[in-house]
Amino acid sequence: MKREERKKNENIEKLGEELEKKKQIPKTVKEKINAKVFENMIITAIVMIYLAALNFGMYNIPTDTYKMDLKVFSIILYIGTVIIFEYAYKKDEGSLWIHGIEIMTIAIFTLYLIYLYSINYATFSTLIVSTAVVFLVYYAIKLVIIQRKIEKEYQKSLIDINEIVKK
Repeated sequence: MKREERKKNENIEKLGEELEKKKQIPKTVKEKINAKVFENMIITAIVMIYLAALNFGMYNIPTDTYKMDLKVFSIILYIGTVIIFEYAYKKDEGSLWIHGIEIMTIAIFTLYLIYLYSINYATFSTLIVSTAVVFLVYYAIKLVIIQRKIEKEYQKSLIDINEIVKK
């Protein structure tokens, strides 16, 4: 009887050790997470530089030229959105669709800035800074979600019912 209990306890300990080993995230999964984080950090940096340039341009560029620049930037962003959507459709890649939607949001925001610049010049700079903060919060939340999603996919891939049933 004691021998059987010891064997059960040993099996339970071995199973626990195996589960702990499987819970540790391997290097390949960490590299995948880091690649996605790096990709999104680059996009965040580009968006922040773009918004900073819009903010500095407001003070340093004449009004008519600035409005024309906003129109040109908006059109360029829309063209970029279409290109990204087309590429994402060909590759059938969801993350590119999300990047396309993000760029389209920035393009719509840029187009809306033309109106806001004309109507409410006094709070224009505050609006751009507020938008930058919103994008930073969005990307921070997005990075946490991406990390958890990849880790959860890895954990799901570890579940092997047949192996557990054998033991």
